[in-house]
Amino acid sequence: MTPGAEQARDLGVPAGTPIDGVLFDLDGVVYHGPDAIPGAVEGIAGLHDRGIPVGYVTNNATRTAEVVADHISNLGIPTEPNEVITSSQVLAARLGEEYGTGAKILLIGTTGLSTALTEAGLTIVDSLADEPVALAQGLDPHIDYAGIVRAAEAIATGLDWWATNPDYSMVGRASRFPGNGAFVDMLARLTDRQPRIVGKPSPDVMTHAGQRLGARRPLMVGDRLDTDIEGGNRAGFDTALVLTGVHDLHDALTADPIRRPTFILPTLADLPRVLDAATSRPVGSTAPDNGRKTEAKTQNRPIDHHSSTANGDGGSVQAATMRFPGHSAEENAPKSSADLGAATSKSRGTGGGREIDLAEAELSDPAAIEAALRLAWKAIDAGESIEPGNLPRRIDD
Repeated sequence: MTPGAEQARDLGVPAGTPIDGVLFDLDGVVYHGPDAIPGAVEGIAGLHDRGIPVGYVTNNATRTAEVVADHISNLGIPTEPNEVITSSQVLAARLGEEYGTGAKILLIGTTGLSTALTEAGLTIVDSLADEPVALAQGLDPHIDYAGIVRAAEAIATGLDWWATNPDYSMVGRASRFPGNGAFVDMLARLTDRQPRIVGKPSPDVMTHAGQRLGARRPLMVGDRLDTDIEGGNRAGFDTALVLTGVHDLHDALTADPIRRPTFILPTLADLPRVLDAATSRPVGSTAPDNGRKTEAKTQNRPIDHHSSTANGDGGSVQAATMRFPGHSAEENAPKSSADLGAATSKSRGTGGGREIDLAEAELSDPAAIEAALRLAWKAIDAGESIEPGNLPRRIDD
C-alpha cells in the first residue's frame, strides 16, 4: 500500500494480479471542455481492444450519466451511460442503503442529483414540514438566499446532512467560480456541523465504481492528487497521475503519502506500459523497486545527511547517488530502462538538502521518473529534504 496511508483499504489482491478495470476522471484527463486531450482516444481505445472495462468517475452532480456519456462519445470514445459514475448516483445509492426505498429526502441540487434520487426509489420533498429523513446537497447554481436559509435551518435541526462532493471551486473561462464545497463550507460555518461527503476523495465513490466494473484490481487515473489520487489510494486501488491537467511532477514529489500515485502517465497513450508494469508491483505500492534499500555514496563513502560540505561560495562539492538496488556507486551509469531512475542528488549549501539529478535520457522516461519519485519519497519519509532539481514538471513525448 501507499506508505503512510493508514486510512487506505487493503483489497487483499495478491501480487501479480493484472489490472482488470480502469477508472478515469474526466476534465484534464479525457477532455478539456469540448476537445479530447491528445492521447485520450488512443489510450482508451487500447483498453477496449484488450477487453478491459472502463468507467468515468466524476464529482459533477449537475449532469446526468446520459449527458456525460454523450459528451465522451462525441469525442470519439464510444461510451454508455452505465460506464459513467457520478457523485449524485453514489449519494443516491448510499441514501437508499441508509434509509430504504421511498425515504423522504430534502434536496439542494439540480437535474443530475434529482434524477439520481428518483431512479434510486427515493422521494424528494421541499420542506421540513414534509418530515424528510435527510438533506442531500449538490451544487445548485440557481440557489437563492431563501434556499440557503432553508438549508441552514434544516441542518440546524439535526437532520442528517449528506453532500455529493467537496469541490470548492471550478475553472471558468475567465476565473474560478464557487463549487459545491464553497456552499458546504458556508453551511458548516453557519451550523457548526459537517456533512457526510461521498464524492472524491471519499472511498465511497471509488468503491462504488470498482464494484460496477467488477474489477479485482482497478486502476484510478486522474490529474488531481487531492481528489483522484487520494480517493483511489483510500479505496486501495492502484493510481496513476496523468500530466495533462492540474497537478504535475513537482506536486507529486511533495505530496502527502496518501496522495502519492503508483504510476505516472505523460498522457493516456502510455496506459499499455502501466498495465504491463503493474503485474510486477504490489497493489498501490510506491516503495522503491524490489523493496530493497538504496545506496547513497560519495567517493565510495556514506554521506552524513545531517552535515554539509560546501565550498566558499556556498556551492555544492559533494554528490550522492540514489541508486536502484544492486548498483554500487562505483558502477557505470545505468544502461537499460530497467536500471533507470537512479536519481542523483547533491548536497546544497549549509542546509544539507538534496536534489534530484536525472540523466538526460531519464527526463522523458516515465518509468525512470516513477522510480526516482519512489526513491525520493523514501528519503522524504526518512526525514530528508529533497528538492526537484532537474525533475521536469511534465514529460515531453
